[in-house]
Amino acid sequence: MLDTIILQIPIVYSAIIDHNKFRPPTKNIPNNPEGFSKYMNNPTNEDRKRGIYKPKLTMIKRGRTICLKIEFSAPKLLFGNNLEELEEDDFDKVVIRLRDIIKEMGVFLWTRQIEKAEIIGLHPSKNIILTKGYTSSLTIRELSKINLSQKMDLERVSFRNDGESIQFYSNRHSIVFYDKINDLIKPPKRAIDKDQIKQQTNLFEYIKKEKKNLEVLRFEIRLSHKDKIREVLEKVGYTENPIFKDIFKKELCQKIVKLYWESLFGSNLFIFNTYNNPQKILEMILIKYPKTKIRTAVMLVGLNLLCKDDDGFRGFRKIVGNYKEKRDWLALTRYLDKIQNDFFKEPLHGFVDDIQREIRGFEAFKLDKKD
Repeated sequence: MLDTIILQIPIVYSAIIDHNKFRPPTKNIPNNPEGFSKYMNNPTNEDRKRGIYKPKLTMIKRGRTICLKIEFSAPKLLFGNNLEELEEDDFDKVVIRLRDIIKEMGVFLWTRQIEKAEIIGLHPSKNIILTKGYTSSLTIRELSKINLSQKMDLERVSFRNDGESIQFYSNRHSIVFYDKINDLIKPPKRAIDKDQIKQQTNLFEYIKKEKKNLEVLRFEIRLSHKDKIREVLEKVGYTENPIFKDIFKKELCQKIVKLYWESLFGSNLFIFNTYNNPQKILEMILIKYPKTKIRTAVMLVGLNLLCKDDDGFRGFRKIVGNYKEKRDWLALTRYLDKIQNDFFKEPLHGFVDDIQREIRGFEAFKLDKKD
């Protein structure tokens, strides 16, 4: 449902009950002549070694206003890991746990302050349980083949860890797919989840021993700008300025994940058709478009196969760009509508069915680890 959440809460100076927990100490905030200043209170290496999860706190002074920014993983806060997923009923537990830990970190907050906190960042997500022998790395390799151009203002693609993750991103949001099981034990510099704690390493050992065939593909949307959050929430029919309590909803997270899946992959599903035989594809094209010229039909076969090749659209476009003018690529893309038709989506690879099943059901993943 939700993983990382970033809240912002205006506070009074007296709510800071231990100034020395921050760097620099916050006792000089009222006398600080600067119009803007920050004071950090982050988990220590000792906390991580001991398996203690804490949020990242930033005290921000703007003029006479003091705000507390709180960044945390809600599942880690409650479960000690973010492989297992939250449910709506966990909201009160998360709020109480967050309030108590923040108090230990030197700031007193009322429960209602947390419930009504402003949202300045959130990561809706879904674990995809892959079946029928599909692996996360194979799925990621296939998903990377899509035509990224002009989709959802995304600008770049980044591959990590030998194909174990792929990230589509811009400066306002990003979408990441990664192998959640193997990411549990990667060092921070290589992991997608940079904030690993001891419990997650222990969890990996348990999975490799007790659930050897478990394959979990993580699908995560990272909304890091308020304007993008408002834009996305408006698209799925929610209020523009939500509070924490508003966004802790299964239906909302499900709608956001579904929006991104359909917007990014909906017109590219033909790439995941299991037919790779040129003659079979030609037959399908002639069935769908019986009046098309045979030269055009053969060209569409080639276009279909080139898009589905190892490097997908990126590789195809790069080769064309190396030898031909930009207008030649644009001319080719005019034919894409014909093969992006729903007729060419079936039969799909099983991992697509897995992704769509999990988005449709959106049930919280639980490991059911024995005590």
